[in-house]
Amino acid sequence: MPVPSFILKKLYVKKSLKPVDNGFELQLKNVLADATIIKPVEVAVDGNPVPLDNVKLVIGSEEKPSSSISESNPLPFNLKAVVKVVVTNYKLEPGQHKITLKTKTKEYGDIKFDIKEKI
Repeated sequence: MPVPSFILKKLYVKKSLKPVDNGFELQLKNVLADATIIKPVEVAVDGNPVPLDNVKLVIGSEEKPSSSISESNPLPFNLKAVVKVVVTNYKLEPGQHKITLKTKTKEYGDIKFDIKEKI
């Protein structure tokens, strides 16, 4: 049974969505349980998919292209860890946005949720 999105939304660090050079970033903090990400993290903005090559994850001092994450090259997402999701070549206009995040974990299967935040 998939984890309900209202629980997954707790991963999002409120007010962390912000513009950066040539894109935007947001933060996720694992407040639920240890997990292992085994599929690329897909991002959509207001229903428009972001090219996978434009998404990278930063956890601690490690920076990993989302497209490189797989079962054979997983990304541990331990309890209390913070992951910065960085999207390049995608400018967010000022205003409210719906950001959808989708991936898969070894322990909990498919993960999908969205957040609404103003930039």
